Amino acid sequence: MEKAEGALAAGSVKLHLFQPSGRKLWTVVGKEGEYWVDPELSFCSCKDYYFATLSGGAPCYHIKSVKKAIEEGTDALEFSDDDYVPFLQALAAEAESALR
Repeated sequence: MEKAEGALAAGSVKLHLFQPSGRKLWTVVGKEGEYWVDPELSFCSCKDYYFATLSGGAPCYHIKSVKKAIEEGTDALEFSDDDYVPFLQALAAEAESALR
């Protein structure tokens, strides 16, 4: 949990709120890029999620840090709904390059 608290303290955990729909996306800036985290699914786009968490290991620190941010409450970065698809595309492209 120490690494998760460090990410939270460093401002690496971000809640992106798209308006007017109210859609939310969580990201965490990690060592190798910015990772998409879905706390409801306990999903993260980092390598550790694919190679450890999915194999029955503990959740990565990105997931832990988002869950802690939800518990503590965090300010959202607001965006227009027009930015939603390009934002997702950028996250997907970054995740793809990180897995190579």
